[in-house]
Amino acid sequence: MMHNATAQHDSPTRIIVIGAGAWGTPAALQLQDRGYAVTLIERFEAGSLFASSGGSSRLWRLADTEPWRARMLAGTVGAFERLGERVGEPVFRHTGMLWRDVPSLPAARAAIAAIGIAHTEVPADEVGNFIPGLRPDGRDAIFVPDAGVVLADVLLSRTLAAFVAAGGTYLPQTEVVGVSTAGGLATVALTGGAELDAEQVLITAGPGSGAILQSLGLDISLTPYLEQVVYFGDPLQRPPAPDLPALFDGPTDAVPGIYAMPSGGAGYKVGLDTPLRPLAGGTLGDDLGRAEVPERTEVIRARVERDLTHVTPTVLDTQVCTWTDSADGDYVIGRVRPEVTIACGDSGEGFKVSALLGELLADVVTNVPVDVELMQHWSPERFAADAPAKTGPSAMGRH
Repeated sequence: MMHNATAQHDSPTRIIVIGAGAWGTPAALQLQDRGYAVTLIERFEAGSLFASSGGSSRLWRLADTEPWRARMLAGTVGAFERLGERVGEPVFRHTGMLWRDVPSLPAARAAIAAIGIAHTEVPADEVGNFIPGLRPDGRDAIFVPDAGVVLADVLLSRTLAAFVAAGGTYLPQTEVVGVSTAGGLATVALTGGAELDAEQVLITAGPGSGAILQSLGLDISLTPYLEQVVYFGDPLQRPPAPDLPALFDGPTDAVPGIYAMPSGGAGYKVGLDTPLRPLAGGTLGDDLGRAEVPERTEVIRARVERDLTHVTPTVLDTQVCTWTDSADGDYVIGRVRPEVTIACGDSGEGFKVSALLGELLADVVTNVPVDVELMQHWSPERFAADAPAKTGPSAMGRH
């Protein structure tokens, strides 16, 4: 997926990237580095909680129940390393991750073993050897030492700075209301009546993608959700929480699943593996409330107090942000017009593949050959009226 040669142009091809988030910002930097004239448009600011990219960290796993997806996740290691070298600072950490979930464990173990990802099988009564203080509950687990966390705030800020320093144009607080194509050009319409033309447009607008796709006549089902996470630790200590590995703890009959990860000075981050609610009307619209739901905070706090005893169950902060589900829980990526490429339906997993998607999307936009199997899984054409139904869990089942 890596494009090694810088593109040479007498008059650089103009490319507009809509959405300065986990996918759009790395893609914009890739394209700018290749010699194109790139404009990056963001409705809010990069890292805004109104979109999907706020916060200090995201869980980055290598385990997955699908072999093709586990193989893709394994490729993120090199991509994160390349992006970190480009921006001058690491954008991820190997903290290790414990995966404890009865229904998915056999498939996850088989998938990562098939592609040679290092892991350790952990008997139920030994989980505390890998995450000190984790309460055993009779379920076995696997530990993946090379998994960890994406440093989301570092990745976005450093990548955006590198993009601007390379000559890219960044337009924050700029809302796109539609995209049209004619005569080999794409026209991006902005609020207030302004328009921008380019030879190529890449739409990576997260929860704002649906309305933009509709302007192109595309009817792709996308459901944005709100989700809340809570940061825990001792406010009198620095750092406030121990540097524990990351955790995916699947649901049982009695309680929902959780995911958790170290977040440096922010504390130990924990969330329920179920969203708060869908966005009203299925779009950003005016549904910009991001207030904490105290009842959700207390459920998570009680879970930490019971199950993660090495973490002080004091709430340091809460965060409500969005993620967007596709109809089948997989990304929606591909060219939908000769001048337009889309990348949406992050399914709550946008940062896990941020650096890799930056490279892949730059390849797709510039017609560089990419992994055929991935593009078949992610193709927008799978939602065409005459396409065969795709079976398997939705993002709500594997988020």
